[in-house]
Amino acid sequence: MKFSFNTFFGFEQDLIAHPEAAIFGAMFVPLLLMIPIALIGWIFRKLKLNMYIIHALLYTLMFTFVLGSVAMLILFFITDKNGIKLGYCWLAILIGMFTFSIVNTNTITKMFTDWSKIIKEKDQSRR
Repeated sequence: MKFSFNTFFGFEQDLIAHPEAAIFGAMFVPLLLMIPIALIGWIFRKLKLNMYIIHALLYTLMFTFVLGSVAMLILFFITDKNGIKLGYCWLAILIGMFTFSIVNTNTITKMFTDWSKIIKEKDQSRR
């Protein structure tokens, strides 16, 4: 069986006909996946389980939404508007963000914790 870049998990006809669907998918899939992962994270926190992978997944989706959407819009307007290529580019961005998030989850979590402490201190000093 030979691999072809002209296929994309059965969505090739839709992506060829409507390449802008790849952009909508790049923007809304991370947002839609954040909700169930946040609920699973809430359950993990209540059960006092390790949140490392949940944090990594949430950071992946957050970075993919912010940076992936911008990258997909740039690619959409400067390339030949091939939906299959855009889909593979988004998949590469998602995998790259996941790798980055897995490696740096503790650092990113500490950064957000420090930011929340700074915000609380500033809020209390204003009162």
